[in-house]
Amino acid sequence: MDYYCSTKFKELLVNVQSRSIYNCCKAHPERVNIEWLEANPGKLFHTDTMINDRRAMIANKSCASCYYGCYKYEERGETSARQLNKNKNKDKIVDVYAPLMELQISLTSDCNLSCVYCSPEWSTAWHRDIEKNGDYILEGQVLKNNNWSKLWSNMKQKSRGTGSKFFSLLLREIKLADQLKKITLLGGEPLLNNQFDKLIDVIDELKINVVTGLGVTDERLGKILQKIQRKNVMFEISAEATGKFFEFIRHGLEWKDFQKRVCMIENKKHSIGFSSTISNLSVFDFHNFYEQYGKKFPINLNTIAGRPFLSPHVLDEKSKEQSYKKFSKLGSHADKLLKMIEPNPTDIDRYNLGKYLKLLSDRRLIRLDFLPKHLRDWCASDT
Repeated sequence: MDYYCSTKFKELLVNVQSRSIYNCCKAHPERVNIEWLEANPGKLFHTDTMINDRRAMIANKSCASCYYGCYKYEERGETSARQLNKNKNKDKIVDVYAPLMELQISLTSDCNLSCVYCSPEWSTAWHRDIEKNGDYILEGQVLKNNNWSKLWSNMKQKSRGTGSKFFSLLLREIKLADQLKKITLLGGEPLLNNQFDKLIDVIDELKINVVTGLGVTDERLGKILQKIQRKNVMFEISAEATGKFFEFIRHGLEWKDFQKRVCMIENKKHSIGFSSTISNLSVFDFHNFYEQYGKKFPINLNTIAGRPFLSPHVLDEKSKEQSYKKFSKLGSHADKLLKMIEPNPTDIDRYNLGKYLKLLSDRRLIRLDFLPKHLRDWCASDT
């Protein structure tokens, strides 16, 4: 097995809220020592852990921080994030002190949506669900609020990450990263953060990507678009389905409102791309989403992480057959999509899918009859 991935040598994700860094978005996090960072300006991308991981990759050895994000899925014959990005990361970098080129910043977990594959660490809407209704207890997996998300939910926004010492040090790191090409702002929902436009001003000279689920009001989005109308901002919009499928997967937002907000951004002449997370729920409708947006805007495909029972291959045979026919017509995305649904599902994943869907249906008061009956029968047989 080839363990190398060039992402480890050029990209960094920073979670301001938890003061954690991820040397690629799928890697295991590392907690930042404030005192160390203050005394070592310009070193956020070159911690001892990151240096050791890169040395291991160059020697074609497994990195512990990458196991749960990529290697584990590859060992099971499933498609990992690094395999999806193979063409993007084909240039091999062998300098363990290579400069940071792409930075992702997760401002806060504040979010009005509770997408099916998300969690309370990344969405306050998820935190409220679990606080009200209790944990999601599945076979071998529990979805629950941790102590940090509980503390975070009780803090006022002005006291949160973007007002912290760590955030100030992060801005210093950005100024010192002289080969940084792009910054991507994440959430939760970054458009909900009151410091959003101020941060845009600080990083004005760089290309800025904003990853958003558009879970904000039309009024708020309109004000933000007005403030940034002369900025080099691209909107990377999270979505992968239409109609009822969209509303179930991206719970908290109606499909008609989503379409209207995409039009608002397009009318302001900002660049638009879509980030589509392919799951066993979106496979039934992704072709419709592609038909509406994929011929006009670029779509980047993502894999599921942390919810194995939502992986695109966890399907009954009839669903797979139907998906093969739909995906084969989707141009450059066809091969990737077909490989995603190829592996055989386990009984545990099938059971957990059925239980998870029932929990979501009961808590959100949503009927599941928009899903094919053969899928519902298949995953509910033991629940």
